[in-house]
Amino acid sequence: MLPLRFAFAAAVGLLTSTTVARAQRSVQVNGVDHRVYRTSRNITLDGRFSEPDWAQADSITDFRQKDPVEGAPSTERTVVRLLATPDGLAIGWSLYDSDARNIVRSQVRRDAELRSDDYVSMGIDGLHDRRSAFYFRTNANGALWDGEHVDVETGNESWDGVWDVRTSITSEGWFAEMLIPWATLRYAEGDSVMGMNFRRFMPRKNEETLWRAWRRTEGLRFLEKEGIIGNLDGLPRRPRIEARPYVSGESRLAERRFFSVRGDTLLSPSLLDGGIGLDLKAPITNTITADITINPDFAQAEVDRQIVNLTRFPLFFPEQRPFFTEGSAIFDFGRPRETQMFYSRRVGLGANGNPVTIPFGVRMQGRAGSRQVGFLAARTAGDEKTTNAVLRVRQDLLGRGFIGAMGTFAGETGRPASTTGGIDFSLPYIVQGGQNLVFLGNAAWSRDSAGGQVGGHYRFVIDYPNDNADLVVRFDRIEAGYDPALGFVAQRGIHRLGGNMQITPRPKQRSRYIRRYEFNLLSYDVVWGIEGGLDNASFGVKPFGIQFQNGDRVEAFVRRRFDAPDRAFSLFTDATVTPGQYWWTRSEVQYQGAEARAVRATFSASSGNFYNGRSNDLSASLRVRNAPHVLLSIDGQVSDVSLPNARFTANTVRLRADYAFNPQLNTTVFAQWDNQSERASTNARLRWTLKPGSDLYVVWNSGWQTGLERPIVWMRPSRGGLVAKYVYFFRA
Repeated sequence: MLPLRFAFAAAVGLLTSTTVARAQRSVQVNGVDHRVYRTSRNITLDGRFSEPDWAQADSITDFRQKDPVEGAPSTERTVVRLLATPDGLAIGWSLYDSDARNIVRSQVRRDAELRSDDYVSMGIDGLHDRRSAFYFRTNANGALWDGEHVDVETGNESWDGVWDVRTSITSEGWFAEMLIPWATLRYAEGDSVMGMNFRRFMPRKNEETLWRAWRRTEGLRFLEKEGIIGNLDGLPRRPRIEARPYVSGESRLAERRFFSVRGDTLLSPSLLDGGIGLDLKAPITNTITADITINPDFAQAEVDRQIVNLTRFPLFFPEQRPFFTEGSAIFDFGRPRETQMFYSRRVGLGANGNPVTIPFGVRMQGRAGSRQVGFLAARTAGDEKTTNAVLRVRQDLLGRGFIGAMGTFAGETGRPASTTGGIDFSLPYIVQGGQNLVFLGNAAWSRDSAGGQVGGHYRFVIDYPNDNADLVVRFDRIEAGYDPALGFVAQRGIHRLGGNMQITPRPKQRSRYIRRYEFNLLSYDVVWGIEGGLDNASFGVKPFGIQFQNGDRVEAFVRRRFDAPDRAFSLFTDATVTPGQYWWTRSEVQYQGAEARAVRATFSASSGNFYNGRSNDLSASLRVRNAPHVLLSIDGQVSDVSLPNARFTANTVRLRADYAFNPQLNTTVFAQWDNQSERASTNARLRWTLKPGSDLYVVWNSGWQTGLERPIVWMRPSRGGLVAKYVYFFRA
């Protein structure tokens, strides 16, 4: 009980302290790298730089390669210009190309990663604290992608900002005009500088160039080396409020079976429904924002991928709902997918995985000087009326490091509340030769009810993530009583020791074909019970791996596994693994085609023992693009398993088709099937952005039960629904 009280006291103490130190700046205002040109005129986005103000703006041209030749000048000229307009920050990109006919531009859909295309991206650290930033990316089609900074290795790609871009293509290359409204950014009142960086990627050369932080141990997310942009004083105050009211209508099938085709239609019998709701965003300060959602609707969220689980451990499904994905990085605590203190899918989803109504939710996050704060609370309705809350604080420490505290609360009507709290830290260092070394860990405790059992989770990690070597060692102790009600824990009552020793040398003399070699001397994950006894283990060696200059990769693995289930569990229909101790060895080869290929294939095959039998596994994917509107992909997995008491083949197939009329109007169809659940499903979505922030969604979901004796039963969907949702955005 005392550790739990200490964690909550630390969180509240950090949040309510009246002495807030301002984030220290290592570069002063008079040390700026580039000055924005200020204008009293707005620009028209057309990708053509027709306004005379562009000619007045100074150019950023000194781009250097991160790959393939570290520090070498870019092989193609890149020019960036910046304008401070009344509406927002305008960024002009001139991407000259000596072979403009071969510019790759296959993606148009909003939030497509664009990694297969020629693209540019930029990071804007509006607070100039070297810890927070927004990222914006576009390609020659003018597709929009954005995200927010988490750390030097990861980002939250679910963040959606309000901004716009237009592009043009000529025989000289391609050109882009971005406009990012001031209200989309976060900056402290009275500041005159921001941190920024710019990156260009050319897939046919597999070349990445940056303005700053171009070393291989750095990159766009390495904010410590960001450029300093000045002449930004006197920016407007943030709007008092941003609002997104929505209205939706739905027609859905009732659960039923079809015994005849005659008289049936796609939406009959059906249930009609509709709803209205509102999302509000209001600044508490210039750097802290509160979000309120009333009767949220998540019809536009992507569906989960169907997965065949051939283990005894629970599957982890990522969050898809916008209210929970935006700003979610602040609530990271513990090892992702293994011991997360906060797993937002516990909120608003019932025990059977079906959605539960959320009449009200609130979120607050941002920075107060040298502290990052976050708070989220949601109330659910229906049979499972609950109040869920999470509080998070991080105190900046030693450059990019932090020490933090977090607590969660889950209370269901008529039942005692469950609470969890803990402290964590991350201490990154730059050591000899500019290499990265990171120490991180946490201690957390949970209590399931008043007077209930207290369990703890203790974690420590040493990580050396660099270009020529990636070495990591991690240790976890997860007590049997550690069960955060709003978290995800894959296994309890264990110690876990894991890590890897990956060496990735590059040829001494630059090779025309090979970019670098990849060897994993040993990867390991060993789990044993707190009371003793080995529970499960995995050991792997990569004796061979090559990354080619064009982006292709070939790898080979040898894996040794152990599992000791103490009770029987089902692998598949009529296939059971009995209690015992099992060792087995497998071999695996993988091929990944370069992203720039118009037809890209990936392939993985493994064979060997599996528990007390054998299995042969095959997974493959094929992606075909027809620039600039069509993208098709299909992937599948097959596992042929033979056990002493059963033999089965597990199959999964997924098909995705994207067709984009333009960056503002695009469609997606996603279909999937597996023979473990005997279920096929389809998700079709249309998104039409009438103006930045205002969207119309039309979504069709349907499901079929397969594997039935009478195929006529599943020729029509047994469940489904058509949803139309319109979101209108405005600021006041």
